[in-house]
Amino acid sequence: MRLLFQPAEEGGAGASHMIKEDALGDAEAIFGMHIDYTKPTGTIASLPGPVLAAVSFFQVKIEGKGGHAAGPHNAVDPLLAASFAILALQQLISRELDPLHSQACPCDPSLLVVFILPSMIIPNSGI
Repeated sequence: MRLLFQPAEEGGAGASHMIKEDALGDAEAIFGMHIDYTKPTGTIASLPGPVLAAVSFFQVKIEGKGGHAAGPHNAVDPLLAASFAILALQQLISRELDPLHSQACPCDPSLLVVFILPSMIIPNSGI
């Protein structure tokens, strides 16, 4: 029996480094566990099928066209476009798929979280 504590679990890179370093050895089975503060100490709980979510990243670049408040119709607002994109992505999951029974794969629950929205605003550009 080996007890492994995976670093960088939330970022998705920890397991790949452990595999490269042969931390799994010749293991025939692997069981992942999470700490759950709602369970009493010393208790192990289990559920059938997939639990929790996998980590995937995507990057989108939305470019706009600067303008002036007196002529908003001459500008393209990238923050407004990003807002619409986020709403549309959220609707894919919340309005199109049952989060517990994905249409893409009946065994794969679906979850999408957009959590970073950096923007660069250049004042008085593109008038």
